[in-house]
Amino acid sequence: MNKRSEMLDGIFYDVPMPKGLTIEHLEKTLLEVKKIFKAINDGSATHDIPPLAQLIRHNQYSGLVSDFMTRLLDRLSGFKKLPNTAFPDLKNPTTGVGIEVKATMRSPWSTVGHNVTSGWFLVAEYDTDDRGLPSFRVVWLGELSEDDFIWRGRSDESKRTITASVEKKSWDKKMKKVFERNLGKSNLASFF
Repeated sequence: MNKRSEMLDGIFYDVPMPKGLTIEHLEKTLLEVKKIFKAINDGSATHDIPPLAQLIRHNQYSGLVSDFMTRLLDRLSGFKKLPNTAFPDLKNPTTGVGIEVKATMRSPWSTVGHNVTSGWFLVAEYDTDDRGLPSFRVVWLGELSEDDFIWRGRSDESKRTITASVEKKSWDKKMKKVFERNLGKSNLASFF
């Protein structure tokens, strides 16, 4: 059964989820992330500083979105946050199942990682609205294996860490939409 979310102006889909994670956990997490960014932006505005989305690079902003999602899921769901450098980001202490959390403004399958392994992945695809708040387009959830990733090379001059992304055909087969924003005009302004 699919569930309409008035506050997020979208639909949550009934897809397989690891034990300890529910649609209600995800909905509350996405709403709380928006509230956190609103508080940051409101505080910045009192000092004539633009919204956070205008101050930092996209990858830094995406990192904050995924970090806040991870901390909120730790508080709201049956999953607990692991140390910042650990993989995955969250683990259910009862089942031992983990979830890696990612956020991206780009194509979600191009989401990169430095540690490729099998497990559950939660990927929030978003853009920012005119107030500098994350506006979630689609949230994906699925189990991937090491074989679903491809390593990206780098030039001889680059000092960038080598990363991996998910093969598009694997993404299409294994990742499921758990949330999708309505395509029409959003009603979010009335809630924040």
